[in-house]
Amino acid sequence: MLKTVLAALSASLLVLAVPVSAQTKPLRVGISSPESNNPFHVALARSIAATLKERDIEPLLLSANADVAAQVNNIGDLVAAKVDAILVAPLDEEGAVQAVQRAKAAGIPIFMYARALDQKYSDLWLSFVGMDAVAVGTAKGQWLVANASPGKVAMLTGPAGAAPMLEQERGFRKVIESKGFKVVFAQPSQQTRERGIKLAEDALVAHRDLVAIYASNDDLALGAAQAVKSAGLKGKVLTMGLNGSPTALAAVHSGDMAATVLLDPVAWGKTAANTVADYLQNKQTPPRFIPMQHRMVGQSEAFDLIPPALREKLGVKQ
Repeated sequence: MLKTVLAALSASLLVLAVPVSAQTKPLRVGISSPESNNPFHVALARSIAATLKERDIEPLLLSANADVAAQVNNIGDLVAAKVDAILVAPLDEEGAVQAVQRAKAAGIPIFMYARALDQKYSDLWLSFVGMDAVAVGTAKGQWLVANASPGKVAMLTGPAGAAPMLEQERGFRKVIESKGFKVVFAQPSQQTRERGIKLAEDALVAHRDLVAIYASNDDLALGAAQAVKSAGLKGKVLTMGLNGSPTALAAVHSGDMAATVLLDPVAWGKTAANTVADYLQNKQTPPRFIPMQHRMVGQSEAFDLIPPALREKLGVKQ
């Protein structure tokens, strides 16, 4: 009888040991960031990682450095590491599809943030945390129509094939072309200040009578603004960006840039991380699309939106 009781007790302890062990295993989430030299994406990825840590989840952050092949390898590394979920901001709509498919086949839940693959692959991810890019482009178009007379426009459209860039461009074009503006120059590129300078210089050589330069992000816009200023056209060619970085807000305040769209990468990162954490820890099924807010910012509003601690460093005065 004693042997029977001891055997039953031992069996009970073994049964209990499995879930206790499983519960103490730390969760790990992979983050596939598209760029490491883009201030917005750096801040966004850091916010995701910090928030995951606050939720007692280990982040594994990898950057593609604007290279699709590198992003494919990064996702493969995360699959090999057997992470519990992956957050991906794909460089374009197609390049990382097979890598994401392999991750899903391995049983790893996928979440998109900032950018997403083409909608025909939407069965690959559980949720997308991003901006309504068409609405952002529409807001930029409406701002231009309200602040300039119809004329020629150059567009620095950002990474070729990136869904948010294509959608933003579509929203912008729909508004301005219906009001008599004409896009005479459109060029995709990496989103760097250097490319903004070069492309804006090319556009101004071909069309010195531009009324505006649309840029898909603030780095391109800051480069374009520098080219406009060097050409002696400040105030005549309006330059618009996206992200609302402190540097861009300072340029809007000074009149070097005409406007930008303010996003909040820190809040965006927290939302993305908490969405994944709630799914893993609390079994909460997330919405398919979680939109982030945006705000159009012109010269009259820019100063108040620059963090006070950075105003002196940026040389900004009221």
